[in-house]
Parts: sequence; structure tokens; C-alpha cells
Amino acid sequence: MPDESKPVDKLEVASAVILSIAALASSGASYEAGLWDGEQAAHYSQAGALRVEASRAALEGDALRAIEVQTFGAWLQAKSRGDDPLADFFQARFPADFRPAFNAWMADHPLSNPSAAPTPFVMPAYRSPGRAEASALDARADMTFEKGQYDNAVSDAFEQGATVLAIALFFAGIGQVFKARGTRIALLTVASLALVAGLLRIVSLPLQTIGLGPPGGG
Repeated sequence: MPDESKPVDKLEVASAVILSIAALASSGASYEAGLWDGEQAAHYSQAGALRVEASRAALEGDALRAIEVQTFGAWLQAKSRGDDPLADFFQARFPADFRPAFNAWMADHPLSNPSAAPTPFVMPAYRSPGRAEASALDARADMTFEKGQYDNAVSDAFEQGATVLAIALFFAGIGQVFKARGTRIALLTVASLALVAGLLRIVSLPLQTIGLGPPGGG
């Protein structure tokens, strides 16, 4: 049977408490760091996919613009030759997005008005095909990448907290090896300070839940 008359060693109790709290908190911090790493990878992947979509939209827009230029050039040649039926043929085949700029250009009577714009492509009504979509996708990619950067910063902060808690574990554990009371108190003091610093670091951070992003949208 244990000797109930033996006085409780308060330093051992303090060491056990520090070790328990530090171990649990360190495990939690490491777990959270892993979750935020996963969110970071997901956001970086999404940002990459959005940039690919933006590039595709820009390329498709360039192809449509080439069609606009070629069709307008054919119309202009037919018009300059006085071949109105052929000019009407090409005009009927202008891309839909090009027609507002062409109509605005024609309203200025460019064939007889020297002050009119040289082509419909410089008219305010002209919208370069694919550019707006590509810009929007690029903006979304930038925002998603920034979320990944945020995830990475939070993960690093949790790892920093876990590292400080590991210091608390080390000093609280090694303190039990020494017999001198002064040495044990000194080591436990260092462990306590490290424990407090580690806890303050991790409790100030947002928690991640599987399937959800950071506060404010994921």
C-alpha cells in the first residue's frame, strides 16, 4: 500500500500539470496546423485552376477578335469597291459583341466624315472579347491565392505555438531528473513561462473545422 504519510511533492504536481497541459495543447496546435495546411493547398490549387481558365478565356477572346478584324476588313474592302451585296453579306456575319461598336461607328458616317473614328475598334462601345471574363477570373485567382497565403500564415503560427509548447515539455520533463530543489524550481519556471507563451500564441488564432474555410469565407 502507498505510504499516505509521505508529503506531496508540490514540484512534481506542478511538473505533471505543465506536462499534461503542454502535451494536449501541443497536439491540438499540430492538428490545427495540419488542417490549415490542407486549406492552403486547396486554395493554391483553386487559384491555379482559375488562372488556367483566365488564360483560356483570353485566348478565346483573341481568336474572336481576329474574326472581328478579318470580317470587318472584308466588309471594308467590299464597301470600298462598291459591292454592297458582298458588304451586307459580311456585315450580317459580324460577331454579336462587335455590332454595337460597329453601329456606333456607322452613326458617325465614317465613309464621308473625316473626323470620325478610324475603325469601330477604338469606339467606346467596343469591348474586346474575352478580356472582361479573363480579368474577372484573374481577380478571383488573386483573391483565392491570398486566402492560401492567409492559411499558410495561420498554419505557421500554430506550428510556432507547438514549438514553444515543446520547450515547456522539455524543461518540465528534465526538471524531474534533478534532485536539487533550486534547480527544479528554475526549470519549472522556464517551463511555465514557455507554457504560457505557447498557450497565448495558439488561443489567439482562428480554429479550422474540416470542410469549412477561414472566418469570412473559405
